[in-house]
Amino acid sequence: MRIANIKTMPPEIVKDGVKRWILVVGERMMLAIYEIDEGVTFPLHSHPHEQVGYIVSGRIEHRTPSGSEILEAGTGYIFPSNEPHETYNPGPGPVIVLDVFSPPREDYLKRK
Repeated sequence: MRIANIKTMPPEIVKDGVKRWILVVGERMMLAIYEIDEGVTFPLHSHPHEQVGYIVSGRIEHRTPSGSEILEAGTGYIFPSNEPHETYNPGPGPVIVLDVFSPPREDYLKRK
């Protein structure tokens, strides 16, 4: 078993208004935690990894070429491999999101 505690880990500053913690990484999946400030957008992007997420607190708007959806705390979601998506925090306040990537994001691991 591997154990990590966000309380003892410094965040990675992804961009202004976005903090990320890579909490645990296995052979086939990775758990990342994000704190995104109100009004911040991740631009449209895609990746070969499946992405499963859960909104812990706050609200987030996910936008894809087929539409957009505002998700509230308590909601889960999935982006299939290579699905373009953009993320925006409409507020109020910050949002906390848990994301699981499978396989692990090599680009995230290289930044550590």
